[in-house]
Parts: sequence; structure tokens; C-alpha cells
Amino acid sequence: MGGNQREVGERPAVQLIPDIAQLKSCLRMGVAGGYTPAALIQLAQTLSYATLSEGGSVLVAGSAGGHWADLALQGVALPIQRSNVATQGVGVALVGVGPRYGYALVAIPMESLEHEADLQLHDAHWSCAPEDLLALSEQLENSIPILQRAALQRLQPLPSHLLLQIAHQALDFAARQHVTLALANRVLTERLRNHEDQTRMIVHDMRAPLHTLLISLKALQRQGFDASARDELIEVARESANYLLSLTETVLDSARLETSSWSLQLQPTNLVMLIKTVCDPFRQLAHPDQPHVWVELPSELPLILLDQHLIERVITNLVSNAVKFTPSDGEVVVSARLTNDGHSVELRVSDTGVGIPREAQDRIFDRFYQARENDRRWGTGLGLYFCRLAVEAHGGSILLESEVGRGSTFIVQLPVS
Repeated sequence: MGGNQREVGERPAVQLIPDIAQLKSCLRMGVAGGYTPAALIQLAQTLSYATLSEGGSVLVAGSAGGHWADLALQGVALPIQRSNVATQGVGVALVGVGPRYGYALVAIPMESLEHEADLQLHDAHWSCAPEDLLALSEQLENSIPILQRAALQRLQPLPSHLLLQIAHQALDFAARQHVTLALANRVLTERLRNHEDQTRMIVHDMRAPLHTLLISLKALQRQGFDASARDELIEVARESANYLLSLTETVLDSARLETSSWSLQLQPTNLVMLIKTVCDPFRQLAHPDQPHVWVELPSELPLILLDQHLIERVITNLVSNAVKFTPSDGEVVVSARLTNDGHSVELRVSDTGVGIPREAQDRIFDRFYQARENDRRWGTGLGLYFCRLAVEAHGGSILLESEVGRGSTFIVQLPVS
């Protein structure tokens, strides 16, 4: 028989998988536009309620990029049945068929699915015209269930008032979403501008101590310095290095605390000893132009579960700020006591310095905020922001009481385990 052999009987038909772009081209009498996933969900639900209120079925063609379709149908409280069919290409088509009316919605992402799915823009087409749905069903061929194919033949045009209602709701939602996105964009733009300004400020604040450090090191390389001059240069270099280290740690730790990526290393802590450890250098190494630092503490306080490293830096920041902004004839007082019937410890750092303007007090703990923008001594505006994050990470709070010309008091409340 050789080459004359042939098969007997009919070859089984091969079911072609439709292309999502071809399905979209069928909707010639509908509406097209760019839609976000949120707008697609709103539109799909509006179409379903307008056409399937008496029941029916929905065919979901395609899968990639169709998370919005799943969410839309899950939120529709109607007696409808769902079926699924695979398609070629990226995108999703919904075909809803009721006793009298139907709809088709085809949406194809305009960009790669690697981007944030909730922010993707889709090229969407929708229609309620029976001829559009019939044309689309021909592309799907045998993928549509028999009952749905029969219902497609009986579809009527959707009344004009329902079409206007659907269009109105879609436009209203799109307008509200546009306003929301515009406001969000304005906030993000302003935040980006602030971050750029503060980055320049941090670089500016780092440049001066870096130059001081380099000058001191170059001077130490020369010969002819006596012991006291050499020690003085070493002290200047050490202070510059410590400032740079503190600034770097504050920037990094603030970022970790605000994203909750910091794991607190809690351990029973003697707060009285911790406060004395921080305050003793301010008292013993005070310069003549600095105020006196007083410590008023009870003989003992209950042990508290703290991350010692964080709370030590909080106290250091508060005390150093108080010293910085208090004249030499003023004073800084650090105190602590039990409050709230022994359920918390209150730490106070008070000074008789310049005080903080009332309009700045509500924002003094904000990131990058400076009470006096024209006074470089206020630094980068991260110190008090870090203090708030560190205290709140312990379940505590930090408050401010201040009056211009009379001084400030920072109050830290920490829970007792």
C-alpha cells in the first residue's frame, strides 16, 4: 500500500484558541479608553448589575493580567454562573449574557506585567450591542457553553437610559480616581522635592566636619607640634568623626524604624544607671560656655525591657539638644519618675533655653522638620524624628512643652513590663 495509504474516517476537529486582540476588535459599537484595574472592577460590576439582574452567565476568556476580573466577579451578588476559556495573548475578556441583555468587556495591559499590577493602565473596550457580542462569540467558536450560545441569539439592545447610567457611573468613577491620583502625585512630588532638599542639607552638614577631619589629619602629619597641640587636634578630629558617625546612624536607623525592619533587642535595663551614663560626660566635660546639667533621679526604678542602644541615643539626643540651645547661665535638668500607678516611667529633659515657637511644636517630631530654617544649629531635622520612632517602637510616647524665651521640656513615657 505504501504511499497510497490514507486514513479512514474523519479527523477530529482542532479547537483553535482565540486571540485576545481579535476579541477586542469585535467590539465596534462600544466604548474604548484607558482604565486602571480599579476602574475596570467598577465598570465590570456596573455592567453586570445592569444586564444580569435577572440572572445569567459570565464567560472569562484569558488569565494573564486578569486579577481585576476575579475581584470584580467576586463582588457581584447576582445569581450568575461563571465559565472560563484560555486565549492567546495577554489580557482578559468578560462576556456576560442574561435573559434579555448582555455585555462584553475586553482589557489588554498597555505595559509589561512586571510592573505594579494595581497601577497598570489597560486598553479597554466594552459594548452592550447584541451584534458585537455575536461577532465576539464567533471568534470564541465552541468555547462558549451551549446555553450561553442560545441566549446570545435572543439578546436585545440595552435601553438608552441604562447605557447612559453605565457611562455616567464609569465617567464619575474615572473622574474621582483622576482627582485621587492627581492629589497623590502632588504629595509624592512635594515629598520628592523635600527629600532632595534634605539630601543636599545632609551632604552640606557632612561636608564641614569632613573638611575639619581632613585638615586635622593633615596637620598631624606635620612635625613640630607639642603634646598639648597634638592632643587638641586629635580631639577635634575625634569630635568630627563622632558627629559623622552619629548622623549616618540616625539616617539609617530612622529608615529602618519607619519601615518596621528594626528588631528590638530588649533586655531588663536599669534606667537610672542608663541616664547617669549618658549625662555624666555632659557634666564632667562641660565647656565654660555651656549650661550646667543637673540630674534628679530616684534611688531606684523598676527594671524596664528596653533596647538600650536606642533609648541611650534618645536620651543623648534630647540632652545634647537642650545643651546646644541653652545659654551658659541657664541649666538643663534630667529627671525620671514612676507614673500611671507604676505602669510607666516618665523621663523629662528640661532646659531654660530659647524655646520652640508654638507654630512649630506640632511638627517638631516630623521627619526633616526644622523649627528655625535659618538657624543651621538645628541640624538636619532627623534627631527628634528618630527619637519619636524609637520611643514609639517601645510602645511609648514623646511630648513637648515649650515657651519661647523660657525653655522646653521633652517628656518621654515608657511602659513598665
